[in-house]
Amino acid sequence: SNLLSEQYNLLNYLEEQRSAVINGAAGTGKTMIAVEKARRHSINGDKVLFLCYNTKLREYLEKTYAYKNVDYFNIDKYVCKVCNTVEPNYASFAEKLIDTMSDFEYDHVIIDEGQDFGQDRMNIDDIFFTLEEIVLSKENGTFYVFYDKHQLVQGSSMPNFINNADCRLTLYKNCRNTRRI
Repeated sequence: SNLLSEQYNLLNYLEEQRSAVINGAAGTGKTMIAVEKARRHSINGDKVLFLCYNTKLREYLEKTYAYKNVDYFNIDKYVCKVCNTVEPNYASFAEKLIDTMSDFEYDHVIIDEGQDFGQDRMNIDDIFFTLEEIVLSKENGTFYVFYDKHQLVQGSSMPNFINNADCRLTLYKNCRNTRRI
């Protein structure tokens, strides 16, 4: 992969951080870093829950970066799975997570598109805090949220979890090839 030194530095920094939120504008490589982090955990035999908002992104990641121990879900689909419902039931999701805390199958949770999770219907702060608490209770568990503060499209507001995180990092370099052809 063609990660920039800024991205490698961030990945190395995250080795020491069990929980962090990472902000970056479009093209700074947030998703690539998230996927690389998932791949590294996968190689170690750890199970990773990779959550995003967008179904198309999930399908792309699943097809392009199919790693043995990484499960890609968009949030609605994961909520349906945990709650065993056809429609996502956010009201009971955090409770269901707490009930299954002792047999939660993932060692790591990586969330991409975190800004899109701030919808009134989701009660997302409870969910983020609960997922973080569950994985951090595991010996080497980690919890990362990647987001773009300028892409608040789906959500009505930035989740408080992001605003109040202890460890907040920002990517600055655009690494997409944006030169005109």
